[in-house]
Amino acid sequence: MGAAMLMVVLFHVGGMRHDTLAYCLSRCGNVGVDVFLFLSGIGLWFSWSKLSQGRKLKDGERAATAPMPGRSHPASPILSHPLTSQLLTYFRRRYVRVYPAWLAIACLYYLPRFFDGRLSAADTALSIAVNWGFWEHDELTFWFIPAIMALYTVAPAYMELIRRHPDCRAMPVAAMVLCVLVQYWPPLHSAVGHLEIFFSRIPIFLIGINTGQAVMERKPISRAGWWMLLALFAMSALACVNFEDGLRGRFPLFLERMVYIPLTVSMSLLLARAMERMPRRAGAPLAFIGTISLEMYLIHAQFVLKPVQQWHLGYWPTALAVTAASAALAWLLHKAV
Repeated sequence: MGAAMLMVVLFHVGGMRHDTLAYCLSRCGNVGVDVFLFLSGIGLWFSWSKLSQGRKLKDGERAATAPMPGRSHPASPILSHPLTSQLLTYFRRRYVRVYPAWLAIACLYYLPRFFDGRLSAADTALSIAVNWGFWEHDELTFWFIPAIMALYTVAPAYMELIRRHPDCRAMPVAAMVLCVLVQYWPPLHSAVGHLEIFFSRIPIFLIGINTGQAVMERKPISRAGWWMLLALFAMSALACVNFEDGLRGRFPLFLERMVYIPLTVSMSLLLARAMERMPRRAGAPLAFIGTISLEMYLIHAQFVLKPVQQWHLGYWPTALAVTAASAALAWLLHKAV
């Protein structure tokens, strides 16, 4: 998560062509969002599995205390059903993690725009509540928040589906086809084509959920598998750099985001392998940034990067200053929330 957050910061800073490394990082660094979604999917599978275990225990208790045949017994309320309880616990944990920090930053960003007349009262309320501008006209200021909350909302249905019907784990392939339809099928494109940045991220989120079970079961990757991951990483990275360096503007964006899928999976697993061998102290800064990644995402672009850019420090000094200042402010917000 910490590495993914740094990728996003480097992407937003924006590099110049004469600095090849900075340029590639600034153009392809948004793959950090895909890493976030991949890892979030893995984490959700862990969370849902633990809640499912609790539900099975409750089902067992209900069966043990069921009334004898022929004896009257009042129907249990819906809210006492184990699946309902599991869903309520799941949503409470997800929303409590995201919404307090989001509401604090949303108020700081949107209320001044209401008071100076740029936003109506209705637009301000909807923007703060659910960032409606993203769904309505693709406002990208904080687009990741409404996107991740939408994915969190549908995730339980998908996790229950693949738990009961494992063959449905091929759903990410259907999500990739959906991306093509959103781009090229006129009825769908006219309705939701402006949300390409959301639809093209659905497959990697579902792949993350699929991967969660393998991670939970600690399934090893063979030597041949590691070589395949290295080949996937090299091929997809080469494709993305070529897209950004010479073909920008000549292809639909969803095409590169499809290449981000193998890039994300291979890079995430290779990074995990490398970090596994790092001394704990060496990984502490990344772990710290990973802990405050949500708050850092909310703060860095609008509240830190814009003022720092006015100093014209150059790519790497700007990136360092933004990272340090954003991390400090994000930690304060994290603690306050």
